Amino acid sequence: MEKFRDGLLGPTVILFSIALVITFALAYVNQMTAPIIAEGMVAAADEIRAQVIPSAQTFTEVTGVQLPAGVIEAYRADNGAGFVFRSAAKGYDGDVVFMVGINGDGEIIGIELFQHNETPGLGTKVADTNFLRGWYGSADPTKVDGITGATRTSDALRKALLQAKAAFELIKEAE
Repeated sequence: MEKFRDGLLGPTVILFSIALVITFALAYVNQMTAPIIAEGMVAAADEIRAQVIPSAQTFTEVTGVQLPAGVIEAYRADNGAGFVFRSAAKGYDGDVVFMVGINGDGEIIGIELFQHNETPGLGTKVADTNFLRGWYGSADPTKVDGITGATRTSDALRKALLQAKAAFELIKEAE
């Protein structure tokens, strides 16, 4: 028994066994929590849609329209107040996802940062409400000013707004 424990094979088998048990435990925890996390994401998306178009209470997903690349989903406000688009664009450290509200006239009426991996204090500055409100009422998202030190995240915002605007145009054409 001492040869097994003190040799090369013993510690390797023990370490492998421990890693295997931990892997199965993590897989089990992931399987148990995945539905809860997905449910939380749906609830967060519903809440943010209501923030982007506060005059709307409920939304219906837009189907039957091929959305442009980067637009994950589109919702129409049931009261006709506009549309909400979940739009993703490449930022500094991965995709930056925004919820963009556009009224029936094609003007941006709300923007919220939904998901990101950007640098805290730099890239997250695009989530500042005062910064985002600069585009409310605008029908031309190309005029997005960058934030010093967060150029890639600012570019992601610009691209997400352009994608949402393109999706809006496609939906309006299909009506």
